[in-house]
Amino acid sequence: MVKATFENLSKDKQDRVTEALLKEFSAHTLASAQVARIVKEAGIARGAFYKYFEDLTDAYQYLFKLAMRDLHTDLTGRMGADELYQMTKDFVTKATGSQYYDLIRLHYAANEALLLSNRPNKQMPACAWAAMALSHEAIKEALLDPDKADFYLDREHEALEKLFSQHK
Repeated sequence: MVKATFENLSKDKQDRVTEALLKEFSAHTLASAQVARIVKEAGIARGAFYKYFEDLTDAYQYLFKLAMRDLHTDLTGRMGADELYQMTKDFVTKATGSQYYDLIRLHYAANEALLLSNRPNKQMPACAWAAMALSHEAIKEALLDPDKADFYLDREHEALEKLFSQHK
């Protein structure tokens, strides 16, 4: 969790730190990232890094949440197969053209497995969990294999339609 002092930094310093995190985590996995490169790029002291973040994982999670906030469309109400497919497609399109592209690809290729994932709560209906898992996998495959992105997105749409048609 980002410590409160980070939000108290000047906008300029916050931007420098965030840009340094983006540069580091877009080029290096969480396992190979280095605080030394981040602080050098941001122009801050090593001790300052630890005033803002508990560790590299905390810094990574801060940055990843920023990326998700910028790229994700909020879920609104009950959604069907077409709406979820469109949200997935929009996410892939936005991610592909964004400053976060390399970060997101590296997340799916290596970092996701190093983090505790957000497990669905036990009250989440099975159909909602299945739709979430399908969409997540389609995003992952489309970003890791961009030449076949349309194939993965179309397969997700087909699977979502079958899933939702069985739960009407």
